[in-house]
Amino acid sequence: MDESTNYKVIRGAYKYLRNDTIYCEETFDVSKEKKENVYTFESVLHSRVATGELLTMKVLYRLNKEYVPTFVMLERNLGENSIKEIYDYDSRKNILKYSFLDTKGQSHDHELTTSNKFFITTPSTCCSMVFLRSKKFDNTGENHYNFWSSHNQWEFTEIPSITSISIKKMSTRHESISIEGNKLQALEYRLSEAQDDSLVETPEYIRIYLSKHVTIPYIVKDEKDNTTIQIKFLNNLD
Repeated sequence: MDESTNYKVIRGAYKYLRNDTIYCEETFDVSKEKKENVYTFESVLHSRVATGELLTMKVLYRLNKEYVPTFVMLERNLGENSIKEIYDYDSRKNILKYSFLDTKGQSHDHELTTSNKFFITTPSTCCSMVFLRSKKFDNTGENHYNFWSSHNQWEFTEIPSITSISIKKMSTRHESISIEGNKLQALEYRLSEAQDDSLVETPEYIRIYLSKHVTIPYIVKDEKDNTTIQIKFLNNLD
């Protein structure tokens, strides 16, 4: 894709809080391709680890017209450690090519057979809910989606695997929420791991308040460990 045909439509930032203490910040840009009407998300996350070193993560997330990721790249840097993960989707063969480039410069390459509707998990919040646009959503029941997830951190240990999530829409219309005195309109969703309902009476869930802008969340809240990801600003440039 020719980057010159892209133009920025959204700019924003998040703060990540645990027990009301900021532990990470994310800034992001969303670009739109003029001809095909598809989106690219680019984000940078900064966090301090226990040693005091700065952890930096960069995410590039490119979608096609069906809102399926076609190219995803994650760069992770901490001190002298640096890794890169790449997912490259071949839609003709339904093959997801995965590469992990470790700190020593060694590349671990694998081909994953996938369905034509999938999502890829990353540390970035701005693109975390874009899968909602990939297929028709049932507003009255639970919806299930498949994610490719990698557990590799600084070394390659295993190939990515498929996990499934369940998500339910809790509000039929946009409701007013307040973030640091600012009134915003959002839809509430609840996300949990897909499980056998006969085995789990009350599954644990994450509460999400979604904006009107390309499924970008305003708030992601995990009440179990008192963690909240909250929008700092969201500028619509289009």
